[in-house]
Amino acid sequence: MSDNRIEGAGHKLKGSIKEGLGKLTGDRQMQAEGVAEKLGGSVQNTVGKVQDHIDGEPRPFADHDRVDGTGKKIAGSIKEGVGKLTGNRKMQAEGAAEKAAGSVQDGFGKAKDTLR
Repeated sequence: MSDNRIEGAGHKLKGSIKEGLGKLTGDRQMQAEGVAEKLGGSVQNTVGKVQDHIDGEPRPFADHDRVDGTGKKIAGSIKEGVGKLTGNRKMQAEGAAEKAAGSVQDGFGKAKDTLR
């Protein structure tokens, strides 16, 4: 698995957290930096996937949807928790939605792994 995939996933998670904290504190600059880092992480992760394909690297142990879905579930849980803690219902709902989307993506990845 390419280092770009791993580092990209880390930047996506860090960006989500930074974006959430920016929303929480009303710091628009921090929020924008978080969005930018999350987007950069997505691009870096995609570059890594292309590198793996070009290199003919064998499929990783777990399908990428499982890895990405788990990351979304974690980020969603954090966002939901911060929303609960601060009484921010919108952030709480966004976190719950991200967590649910991550669960669906993870389930799709598990199904693909089963078919291998």
